[in-house]
Amino acid sequence: MGQKLCVIIILNLNGRNYTKNCLNSIKKNTFYKNYKVVVVDNNSTDGSQGLIKSRFKWVDLIENKKNRGFSGGNNDGIKYAIKKYDPSYLYLLNNDTLVKKKWLTEAIKTMNKSDKIGIVGSKQLNFNEKSAISAGWIRPWGINYYQGNIEKDVDWVSGAGFLVRRGVFKKIGLIDEIYNPAYYEETDFEKRAMKSGFKVIHSPKSIFLHKGGVTSNKEINNFSELFYRNRFIYFIRNHGIFYFLPRMLFDCFREFRRGGFSKIIRLFYFYKKGYILIKEKNNLIKKTR
Repeated sequence: MGQKLCVIIILNLNGRNYTKNCLNSIKKNTFYKNYKVVVVDNNSTDGSQGLIKSRFKWVDLIENKKNRGFSGGNNDGIKYAIKKYDPSYLYLLNNDTLVKKKWLTEAIKTMNKSDKIGIVGSKQLNFNEKSAISAGWIRPWGINYYQGNIEKDVDWVSGAGFLVRRGVFKKIGLIDEIYNPAYYEETDFEKRAMKSGFKVIHSPKSIFLHKGGVTSNKEINNFSELFYRNRFIYFIRNHGIFYFLPRMLFDCFREFRRGGFSKIIRLFYFYKKGYILIKEKNNLIKKTR
């Protein structure tokens, strides 16, 4: 029986050189033979599209006419890959990464240990090859981070690179675009997978290097608003107020130190935006039923 097909989906936004290096590392270090690569370009202006077309003819390129964010861009790639290739697995990979030898082989090896495993996260290192946070557990009082060398059941894995069983998308749908343009979308997706009975596993033998913050540093100017808004959305929807309260107190303390009560008022304005988005989403769901 041959290898099952895996489609690697890479999102690009004005990351020409990072995407080039990422694709070169995939070509060099992917020993798993049955794979395809789809790059989703979110309307770059740095010549990324031309580079991919001319130098990486083995890559499928989706050219979006606008920036669709992390969720939207990846969803475009997922839908395209499923329609064209009907794969067994999809691997969502950031463009500011360099994959190490057997990275995909090891991730799929972990996935194949049980049909209950729905998501496998790779171990990430920084560009100096020092260990970085790759996974962890969400607790009422905070986050327990994990960057060890033992395969573990976890609550979440880094969105910089993770493998998804096709059946997860069939059961829970795509990444929720309420989080666009970025932050907490992969954590929400992983939590929904767990609620549906799938396991999320950290696979330490599947390794990539990750620069981190490349797209967000260049393109997301309102980091605080997006982070706090999406943090509120994620915890209220998936864990409830008991889990969110410790984060709220910590956020208030951090923002007070940055600028006093005015910063706290701004913080609650961001939370309010999250509440409005949840309400709008719930109303939309009711209308479509």
